Amino acid sequence: MCNRILATSVFFLLSHSTLLSAQETLRISPQGLFPAPSAVNHQDAHGWTLDVTPVTADLTYIESDLRLESRNGVVHLLPGVAGTGFLVSKYGQVITTEATHSEAVPVRVRVLSPDGQVQLEREVLGLTDPALSSDGDQLVLRTRKSTTVLDLESFETIQYPRYAAFAVGPNGALAGLVIGTSDVRLQDRDGSVVEAALPEVARRLAFAADGTLLALTSRTLFRINRNTGDITAISSLQEDGEFRDLRVHRGEVHLGARLAQSEGFAGYQASIDAQGKTISQSLTTVAATPPNHLASLQPRGLVPWPLAPNSQHPIGNSYGEYQNYGSSPYLHPGIDVLGNPDQQVFAVADGVVKAVLTTSGQYHWRVAIGGPGSGTTSGHLYAHLSQSSITVNVGDTVVKGQLLGELVPWPTSNFTHCHFNSLEDSGNQWFGDWLVPNNVHEDLENVNETSVPVFENARGNDLFAFCRNDTSSYLNPSALVGKVDIIAHVGDKINSTWTCSVQTLRYSIYPAGNPGAPIVDNKLSVKFDMALDTYGSGTIDSFLVDLLYKEDSTCNTDGDYNSREFFHILTNSNGDRIYDAADEIEAWDTTAVPNGSYVVEAVAFDVAGNRATASMTVTVSN
Repeated sequence: MCNRILATSVFFLLSHSTLLSAQETLRISPQGLFPAPSAVNHQDAHGWTLDVTPVTADLTYIESDLRLESRNGVVHLLPGVAGTGFLVSKYGQVITTEATHSEAVPVRVRVLSPDGQVQLEREVLGLTDPALSSDGDQLVLRTRKSTTVLDLESFETIQYPRYAAFAVGPNGALAGLVIGTSDVRLQDRDGSVVEAALPEVARRLAFAADGTLLALTSRTLFRINRNTGDITAISSLQEDGEFRDLRVHRGEVHLGARLAQSEGFAGYQASIDAQGKTISQSLTTVAATPPNHLASLQPRGLVPWPLAPNSQHPIGNSYGEYQNYGSSPYLHPGIDVLGNPDQQVFAVADGVVKAVLTTSGQYHWRVAIGGPGSGTTSGHLYAHLSQSSITVNVGDTVVKGQLLGELVPWPTSNFTHCHFNSLEDSGNQWFGDWLVPNNVHEDLENVNETSVPVFENARGNDLFAFCRNDTSSYLNPSALVGKVDIIAHVGDKINSTWTCSVQTLRYSIYPAGNPGAPIVDNKLSVKFDMALDTYGSGTIDSFLVDLLYKEDSTCNTDGDYNSREFFHILTNSNGDRIYDAADEIEAWDTTAVPNGSYVVEAVAFDVAGNRATASMTVTVSN
């Protein structure tokens, strides 16, 4: 593939003495990033103005009160709209994306009319980076298998190949960066394709007001002819720094750069005309780069905490914890390390940035870092970063202790946090459908909290509940018969007020008065260190939810911002730490023991090794 790169490029060099004030500028962060369209509470899009006010939700994840004002001043109030990201089309439609607390797929996408009527609702597997076309009448997003464009008038959908970066122009024309290359492909709805080979990989693609395609690399802004694929370099950066962002706002092209300063970085913003001439420019204050507080740590086989200091932090949700924020239940694929708004997040290991993306709106930006190369490697995910604070790009090499960004202020329940977990995926760039191979909580240094798990009554005044195997037919503990499931109600607080799941559960059964002759001896019920595919197919996840947690009107497992009640089925395990169909038929077969009194004893452990024991005497009456 070969395209001409025309030599009529215009270069600009920032001069502090010649800074101009832009009549119409976008805010630039010290990291050289503009706020993403859905990352601001006030949006002025295609003549429509949207104000978003998050409110505390009851059972659903986050709800917001919306105020939408039309071009002619008509105001629409939309109270209690569920969603974590919002976009406004040129028709005044509000497009909402609703990801769960833990980014488990699928993401719910809704299109609302200006008066709040639902025009379309879909659940999308593996949704990332939703955006609007330059003229505001198309929605584009990445899925597991494709880049999908939705026409917001006809609601017709066209699927293109999955691209590393993408943009949609007038009439639904799609530009995409081919994964693993520097090639850009332009595809019209009529099926025509034009290809262009850039000299380096583009970080951003955007369509100008006249439909021209723009591609921004780390040093140069290119214009690509939609008909021929010819490439023209129109602006290049000669300062010590890098281009990081590209926006077309109210017809003007805005470039965002991060310029190196003696203390750190300053964000630079320039608006340019079609020939690359600078119309206006501005510079932020300098953001000092923090010292690497982990540089002196020696490798010990464990990883440090992603928040400073490198010591025990409060945990809001644990690994494998039951979650349900108004949609389908799932297991939490990581830990939520509680922090403060705008608190800095640091890399816990050396690696290469594999992903910088969002699964919904401003609250779900994340960075994934893995090993070098395109083969299968392991790494870590750092989620819920403020988008404009992210310091790294896909492909960057990072070192342990390097600043990655800052925590986005959480809009409800005082729950600002870094969702942190281990990852496994393949390729030079990852797109969010990765595997979580293990519980990262077990890999952390300085896990030293001292609160012990707490058992509560599972049914009425009874410490444990008993039902016929794999049913909700509950039995009197004084008259157990047949094959029985044993259910324990237990949770753990980890340096915070939030109740989490425990790490490990075991149980024993022995004749009353004779603990030395157990019929079940310290059998493993669960150890939450299994692989989870919450971000992938979800087949592991959905199986484990039903296998490990009891969900009925008697033992009602619940996990959201208002209620944390975990009812564990102790007997659904053969003890081999492989969770499969063989565990579903497991139970205490009371017909295999003589009638009489027995003691059921359960032991719960947390990751720090704190343990609690609970026991109850029951009677077998077959």
